[in-house]
Amino acid sequence: MVMKVEVRLLGPLEVRGPDGPVLFTGARRRAVFALLALRTGRLVSRSALVDGLWGEDVPPTGTKTLQGHVAKVRRALELAGADGVVLTREPGYLLDVTQVAVDVEEFDEHLRCGRYAQALALHRGDPLADCPVEGWAGAEIVRLREALAFAEENQAAALCLDGRYAEAIAQLERLVALYPLRESLWDLLMEAQHRAGRAGDALRTYRRVRTLLVEEFGMEPGSALRRREAAVLAG
Repeated sequence: MVMKVEVRLLGPLEVRGPDGPVLFTGARRRAVFALLALRTGRLVSRSALVDGLWGEDVPPTGTKTLQGHVAKVRRALELAGADGVVLTREPGYLLDVTQVAVDVEEFDEHLRCGRYAQALALHRGDPLADCPVEGWAGAEIVRLREALAFAEENQAAALCLDGRYAEAIAQLERLVALYPLRESLWDLLMEAQHRAGRAGDALRTYRRVRTLLVEEFGMEPGSALRRREAAVLAG
């Protein structure tokens, strides 16, 4: 069985070949590999790579510079025993899907199957934290951040269903600090507090989120949060 190159995108980029870690010199070269890994097994055109590297600030020698980065990426992979991972296919490049295992694909599969704890176990920080990417790649990072938030919310909901309210409340307090505009998290936090016999805390949570929304955005909480407040008040 051929050992695959392990690629981790859910945090700072980490790549490990058969002979050890792959050491890319420079943020742009890390970014080149990350752009290919985001679309493992699919052709990424040179124009898409240029857009992902520089966005609207493409240097005059953008395509030539990209080709130099690809050559250095290949050399770094070779030194870790991962020769032939980056393939040239006109009009661009792709990663050989038979040679790589990317954590994002495993993460997405866990999400599809509702295995939220397993999905979150792959999370090491902000996706591609050390890779400067632009354009479509920036949008993909936003998608990954949203998927992580979705997994964390569902894990907290599972804790509530199991009656593990203290754990759920601690996790949700952290999450509302990270995603203060995600009203479903505030709603779940109020539910966990209410079910734990902390109705007063649930009402204070409602006031917190209402103050945030009114003062920062001039808007009232949505209908779900208002219904939750009414339920808490009604006991």
